[in-house]
Amino acid sequence: MENRPDLITGVQIRVRPLEDKDLDRVCQMEEASFSMPWKREDFKELIESEASSYLVLLLDDYVIGTAGYTDQVGEGYVNNVVIDEAYRGKGYSKILMQAVIDDALSHDILDLTLEVRVSNEPAVRLYESLGFESAGIRKRFYEHPVEDAYVMWRRG
Repeated sequence: MENRPDLITGVQIRVRPLEDKDLDRVCQMEEASFSMPWKREDFKELIESEASSYLVLLLDDYVIGTAGYTDQVGEGYVNNVVIDEAYRGKGYSKILMQAVIDDALSHDILDLTLEVRVSNEPAVRLYESLGFESAGIRKRFYEHPVEDAYVMWRRG
C-alpha cells in the first residue's frame, strides 16, 4: 500500500492488510469506541475470509485505525470503521477510507455501502466527502443506545 511522510508530524503513514498481530490493538480501539464492540473472533474471521478485505492505518508502526469491506455478490459492504479517539479529526479516517475504496476498485467492486448512526455527523460528513450518499434509514438499527442508521451508498 501507500507510504508517505506525514508533513505535519514527520511520521510514516501506511495502510496495509489487517494481520493477526494487529488484533489486540484493533480490539482495544473497538472497546474504547463502541458500545457493542466487535470481538477478536469477528476480526479473525475477516482475515481468513476470501470475500473480505480489511486494512489497518499505521503511524510509523502503531495501528491507529482499521476498516474493511466484504464482497457481497459484487458489491462491497463496509463492515466497520474505527480510528483511535486520540487521532480523530485529523484526516486519518479519510486516508483509511480512501484506501478501502481503492482496494475495492482494484477488485472490480464499484459500489460500496455502509450504515452509520444518524447522530454521527463527523462520520456522515466524511462519507459524503468520499462520494457516499444517503439512500434511506434503517429504523432502530443500532443498540446501546437504540438509534436509526443512515444507509449510504457510493456508486462506481
